[in-house]
Amino acid sequence: MMEKQTGASQKPFRVVIVGAGIVGLSLSHALQLAKIDHVVLEKHREIVSVRGAALMIWPGIARVFDQFGILKDIQATFTPVSAEYDRYPDGSVYCVGDNVQTVGKAFELPVILFDRMRCVTHLYEGLPDQSFIRTNSRVDRVEHTKTGVKVYLTDGTVEEGDIVVGADGVHSIVKQLMWDYAAKNESDALPELHKNPLYSDFKAIFGTSEMKDMPELGPSDVHVVNGYNTNKLVFTQPGKVLWALMYRDEHEQPPTPFRPTQQEQDEIAARFKDLKLVGNITVGDLYKNKTRAGVLSLEEGILNKWHSGRMVLVGDSAHKMTADLGMGANTAIESAVVLVNLLHGALKDDPNRHFSQDEISDLFAKYQKKRYPAAKIWMELSGKVTRSRSYESLWARFFVTQIAPMPWMQKMKSAKFIQVLAKTAKLDFVSTRTINENAEGWKQVPENKGNGASWVAYALVTSVVGVGLSYAAVLKWGLPASFSMA
Repeated sequence: MMEKQTGASQKPFRVVIVGAGIVGLSLSHALQLAKIDHVVLEKHREIVSVRGAALMIWPGIARVFDQFGILKDIQATFTPVSAEYDRYPDGSVYCVGDNVQTVGKAFELPVILFDRMRCVTHLYEGLPDQSFIRTNSRVDRVEHTKTGVKVYLTDGTVEEGDIVVGADGVHSIVKQLMWDYAAKNESDALPELHKNPLYSDFKAIFGTSEMKDMPELGPSDVHVVNGYNTNKLVFTQPGKVLWALMYRDEHEQPPTPFRPTQQEQDEIAARFKDLKLVGNITVGDLYKNKTRAGVLSLEEGILNKWHSGRMVLVGDSAHKMTADLGMGANTAIESAVVLVNLLHGALKDDPNRHFSQDEISDLFAKYQKKRYPAAKIWMELSGKVTRSRSYESLWARFFVTQIAPMPWMQKMKSAKFIQVLAKTAKLDFVSTRTINENAEGWKQVPENKGNGASWVAYALVTSVVGVGLSYAAVLKWGLPASFSMA
C-alpha cells in the first residue's frame, strides 16, 4: 500500500522525465491519458531528432499510437511497403519476400515506415497538452528528499517530483546520477564494471536522399543488402530514400560519444561510395543526393539494473541495440507503456497518494522484471543479425542466403511474428480509437513448446524482418545456450 500525505503537503504524484525524444514524448502521452502529473525536461531548445534516418513501427506499437490519438495522422504521411528484397553485396536479388505486407494484412494495419524526425514531430504535435514539455532544460543533479526528488537544472531552477525517469538516451545523465546514488546509498550496488556494459563494434552512416534518376527503386520498397564487414538498409517512400550503411569499426567498451566533423563524415562516405546497393545504385549516388545525413556509433548492451532510489531508466538509457532491425524504438515505447500501466494501477484510486522508497523500489523492480527479458533478447538478436548480414562467418553467410529465403521458412517466420506482435503491451486504462482489434492478427496466441533445434532459431535471425521473427523463434524454442555466430 502507498502512504497518503495530508495537510499542506498534499499534492499530486508527479513524474520528472528527462529527455523529450521518442520515449519521453510517448511517456507524456501515456501519463496525460492516465491523468498523472509530470514534466518532460529537454536539454535542447527545440524538439527534434536527427540521430538516425528510417524508423519502422510494427502493429503492436501502432496500436499504442492509436491510443495516443496520432495514428491516423501518421498513416496519412507514409505509403505502405509494397516490395521487399534481400540482396547480395553486388546489389543483385536473392530473395523477394512479403513478410512486412503479410504482417500488415493480418492486423489490418500497414507497418509504418517513416523517418525518425517525422515520428518525433507527430508525437510532439499530437500531445493533448504541450505545456508539460520544458525545453532548454539541462539537468545538473538530483537530490533525494524524504518524500520525493528535487531535480536541479543548470539554469538554477528546480523541478520537484516523486520519481525521475531517464529517457535521455545512451549517454544518459540520469544513468550516471543513478549510479552515483547507488554507490552511496545501496549496499548491493553493482560493481563498477557492471555499470556500463555497453560496447560498440560498428558505426553507421545514414541519411535521407532525393530519389533522382533511380529507376531501380520503387515508391515503397524495403531492401536489405548484405556485405563484407558492412550491411545496408534502403527504404523508399515517394520521392525519397531512407538509408543506412553499417560498417565494422574498432571495438570500444564503454563506447565514447562519436561526433564527427562534416569533413570526417564526407571522408567516411567517400570510403564507401562505390558499394552497390540496389542494382547499379551506389552509396555515393545516395550521398550525392542527400537532404541530410550523419554518422553515429552503434552501441550494444543492456544494464543489469535499471533503477536505484527514485530514478528509473527507459529505452536506450537501459538497453541499446544495433540499427539493422529498427526495433529499438518499438522496444522502448513498449517499456514506457508498461511503466505507466504500473503507475496508473497504483494511483488510479487517489492521484494524491505517494510512494515510500520501498514501494518505489518494488514498482521499479516489477517494471524491470516485465521488460528485461524481451529487451535482452532483442538486443542480442539484433547484434546477431548485424553480424550475419555483414558475413562475419561462412556459416552466417550460408544461412542468410540459402536457408532463410526458402518459402516454407518465410511463411513460418511471418506466422510466428504475428503471434508475438499480438502480445505487445498496450495502455490498459484507455481503449483504442480507430483500429480493428478483431482483426485476425490480434487473435493469435504464441505457442510455448519445448526446446527445438537451435539452427532454426538461427535461421530466423537472418531474415528480412529478422527482429520479430527471431523473437518469435525464441518464444517457441528458447534461446539456445550455444547460440553463436562462430
